[in-house]
Amino acid sequence: MSHSIADSTLLQSIVDAHQPDFSLYTGFYRDVHQHPEISAMEEDTAKKVVAHLERLGYTVHTGIGGHGVVVVLQNGNGGKKILMRAELDALPIQEQTNLPYRSQRRMIDRYGNERPVMHACGHDMNMAALLAAADLLKSASAKWTGTILILFQPDEGETSGARDMVDDGLYDRVPVPDLMLGQHVVPARAGTVAIKPSGSVLVAADSMRVRVTGGPCENTVNPQICVDPIPLSMQIVSELQDAVTKEIGPDQDATLACWGFWAGEPGNDHVAYADMLLDIKTVKPEIRRRVIDLIKEKFQNDCRAAGMPRDPEFNITVRAPLTSNHDDVGGPIAHVFRAYFGEKMTEMAFTRACEDFSVLGEVHDDVAEPIPTNHSPFFAPEVDLTLKTGTMPWHLQL
Repeated sequence: MSHSIADSTLLQSIVDAHQPDFSLYTGFYRDVHQHPEISAMEEDTAKKVVAHLERLGYTVHTGIGGHGVVVVLQNGNGGKKILMRAELDALPIQEQTNLPYRSQRRMIDRYGNERPVMHACGHDMNMAALLAAADLLKSASAKWTGTILILFQPDEGETSGARDMVDDGLYDRVPVPDLMLGQHVVPARAGTVAIKPSGSVLVAADSMRVRVTGGPCENTVNPQICVDPIPLSMQIVSELQDAVTKEIGPDQDATLACWGFWAGEPGNDHVAYADMLLDIKTVKPEIRRRVIDLIKEKFQNDCRAAGMPRDPEFNITVRAPLTSNHDDVGGPIAHVFRAYFGEKMTEMAFTRACEDFSVLGEVHDDVAEPIPTNHSPFFAPEVDLTLKTGTMPWHLQL
């Protein structure tokens, strides 16, 4: 018997013997989908997660970095320490499905705005699958040795929850993992999986705030005759992508988008400055640094050429780091996937998603209608097959 066949046979026997009652988790999924909570405000969702974990006999750490939840299953001596993650939060999107458990909820977000809320990215499925996996792992504890950290992260949608958990002392409560696993539901045929065994899988994202100042300018008491920062800023922004692509080359992946533009105050006939929020996505660290420098140079050179009274101001923050799979982790998982899933395993396509492991899956030719992707108001994964696929204990092969 080949090694791959032995692995898949052993895994299947464990799953068959310790498979959880999926009705508990389909019920959890539908409940959380119908009652989603927006980023950083996932209090009730966290309580539901805790209730399921406590029912399984876990000791639960709560309130980490907001509403973060983590449990530790230490099973015997030795073995790897593996962290498995799911996300708690939903998105400010109005659901447009016809599901009987569709969300009709509205919430006041952290900024004081009333927003519609929907699990349009599939975090509800990620939670349900991880809870079911926690059930299976507890039941099958005689079949493996090691330490499992099962973590539910808040505020992934605005990419700050993981950092908040670490800064709030996550690793004062639980061991530092040897490796981390994250899976995400994607718009593909239910029951299939996709993986990239090694290399970059999710892009790095930086936020850059830029202020272009037009006045007051020298030698005048009339600021309205200074350079208007609005048309100049709009021109620079419209030229940024082409300017960057020309410098780094079309074969290097870097995308830029303007996510916000503010200027002027009511009642004024002149504008002192314009503020912009840029989103920058790259795949290679050296390209990331070069792109940021190119954007700064473009703004500085164009502002000086236009006679602006001072150079533009920049504030740069990392929205999401580059996410890569290490072959020592992705390789063994891909090996088991091939043996277990056969033709249902695919190579993960490149995506410009960041941080939350959101990917676009393969759409098969025999699917009659387009499949709504993550963040679509029509996003609605098939529950049973997706949940069962996401529950499989792939870490047992590591």
